[in-house]
Amino acid sequence: MAHIKKTEMPKTWPVPRKGKRKRFVAVPSHGVSKGISLLFLLRDVLDIAKTRKEVRIMTLGGMVKINNKVRHDENFPVNVLDVVSLSAEGKDVFYRLEIVNKKFNLVEIDAKDADSKVVKIVGKKILSGGLVQMNLRDGQNFLSKEKFSVGDSVLLDTKKDKIMKVLSLKVGAKVEIIGGKHAGDKGELVSFEDLVRGRNYEIKLENGIVKLPYKTILVVA
Repeated sequence: MAHIKKTEMPKTWPVPRKGKRKRFVAVPSHGVSKGISLLFLLRDVLDIAKTRKEVRIMTLGGMVKINNKVRHDENFPVNVLDVVSLSAEGKDVFYRLEIVNKKFNLVEIDAKDADSKVVKIVGKKILSGGLVQMNLRDGQNFLSKEKFSVGDSVLLDTKKDKIMKVLSLKVGAKVEIIGGKHAGDKGELVSFEDLVRGRNYEIKLENGIVKLPYKTILVVA
């Protein structure tokens, strides 16, 4: 599936669902619910290319990086807090994919902030020899000697491809909401509510406290 109708695209995608322009939009090669394709971002959001062919010229020419890695596939998915780097005419421009007003939005950032990103830990696996593998939301895996739990986040140095810090999902943690009606809001974890299955997390937002499930929360500090 390379395209879907605008009326069927996730509500987080930042283009009108109706209008005179294209009826169909490009989808990422995988992880449709988590991110958005390079083709969509470069052509339909930033409007720096008019066609798939123009985007492909950019990607095949090594002009586009995601988290400091050159990506040649125009359908490659960009996830929340990923950094997109564009090189053209000797100039580099950097964007981070954030959630603004419940929509994905590319926010231009400084070069000094472009080499790091926060990613959620979604799995943990004990390997032979007692090694511990950390599985991240964006598909990356790391062997780690640091203590961590599923639900924590890590601050990655994407240039050196290493973990800089583990950000624990604990009371007092600063979090960002990445799903649901509060997507894009930031707050503080103040307590847990244990349920028969799993738990809810009580987050203090600017306008009060909300209870949210684990999958909607990302620890950012």
